[in-house]
Amino acid sequence: MKRLSVAICLACVAYSLASAANLPASKAAVQVSTVTTCGAFATSPCTNTDTTGHWLPVMTTQIKTSNVADLFASVSLVTGLYTSTSVRGNNTGSTSTAVAEGTVRVRVLVDPTSTSCQNDCSSIKSLPDLNNGIVFDQRIQTLSANLGFIFTGQCALDPTTCTLTPEQIQLVLDTTAAHSFNFVVPNVGTGIHSIVVQAQLSTENTSVLSTTNGGVSVANALFGLGSLTVDAVRLVNSFNCGTTNTGTFTCAM
Repeated sequence: MKRLSVAICLACVAYSLASAANLPASKAAVQVSTVTTCGAFATSPCTNTDTTGHWLPVMTTQIKTSNVADLFASVSLVTGLYTSTSVRGNNTGSTSTAVAEGTVRVRVLVDPTSTSCQNDCSSIKSLPDLNNGIVFDQRIQTLSANLGFIFTGQCALDPTTCTLTPEQIQLVLDTTAAHSFNFVVPNVGTGIHSIVVQAQLSTENTSVLSTTNGGVSVANALFGLGSLTVDAVRLVNSFNCGTTNTGTFTCAM
């Protein structure tokens, strides 16, 4: 059974390589994503345990260029953000603060060694992004309040005759939208090129404020349906791109 499995795998690899070799030269390529949802609350969370994000492969396609050209990649993606913040009163008179943040970033890789490539991807060559991805959606929701206790005149006269209840304020936002961004990959060589679209979800708090004094926050970010179109073109540009001595890909005007 193991030999049969290995033989099947090798046959699949050989078929993939043969298919790539027989890919005809073209001016355009397209791919779609039918992922319905992928978020921090999903069965398989798309964020790390510390709520930071890791890059997830969304779409991939191949295009064969017969001469040196530029690639124009247009990425469209449905994104969603959910944030909930709640603050409570206290008996110290201090301010209660809650911060919730959700972010969706997207990047395009050309000829990566793996579709699940993470922070060590030296193959990132799409402009204007050079490293951290393009923000498709982001929200930083902050709620602060200085609340006391709710009491009546009778309670003021004799506090032992009543129960004091902390005041509470809650704010919830839920947004879904579709976004598109154009990436440019200059001066790709001839041959077959793999274009991989990755998305990164993050719900970590990067605000200068922090959740304090009874504040409670919940955040979620997700992505859904998407499309990728790649065109091989010759673009007139006023910038030069290349790799530095340290291996970093940079562009200069």
